[in-house]
Amino acid sequence: MLKRTLYCILFLQFFSGILLCQNRGKTIPFKMSARLYITVPHPISNKAFRHSFTGIYDIMANVNFQVFHGFQVGLQYHNNLWKTPDNKLPGLNVYGQSHLGGIRIGYDIVRSETSTAYIGITGEEGIMHFTGLSFTGIPSDVAVKSVYKLADLQLDAGIFFYTEGNFAIGMNVSTTLSNYRFDPYTIYLNQHNPRPYVASDLDGTLAYFNFGFNVVYSFLKGKAAE
Repeated sequence: MLKRTLYCILFLQFFSGILLCQNRGKTIPFKMSARLYITVPHPISNKAFRHSFTGIYDIMANVNFQVFHGFQVGLQYHNNLWKTPDNKLPGLNVYGQSHLGGIRIGYDIVRSETSTAYIGITGEEGIMHFTGLSFTGIPSDVAVKSVYKLADLQLDAGIFFYTEGNFAIGMNVSTTLSNYRFDPYTIYLNQHNPRPYVASDLDGTLAYFNFGFNVVYSFLKGKAAE
């Protein structure tokens, strides 16, 4: 997780000089924005999670304040839902839902009077909660852990187009890298898997990518420092 974080920071530093030139001479009329992202998550790793769950939805909502010409800082809430499908774990209806909050740093790139592209990086902390667990052979006095803490780093990019006044819609793509090492044995998915898990399936931490659309509302007119 630390190595991935360092790579992301170096990536942003490398492009910071380029970004500073993107909005030179362009007007950014709003200093704040509220953004809603509705996407579908697709698991990348680890193999055990990818072979057990399918993404149902991923929703992110953030409020951003422009601190420098194009650069923004904001707060984000993030929620997503995963399910065990019949083509992976037949007859099982286990759900995994995450709730996270964090700080986002982003940069808006004005493309025209009606379109804006953006990139962002968000650090989050929260939980993953599993429900609908089914298992046998476990003593009734044994408490099965169903809530797990996690932290992640999210990179996102997209574009939106103003349709009327302050409102805009567009597309968003993101990648999320977490420190959560999913283990199906802790929630007894191994009792239902027709293809037994192997040791290598547990290597790595939860990571996934998203693709979907966004809705943006910009407000508080004013010019940020340049």
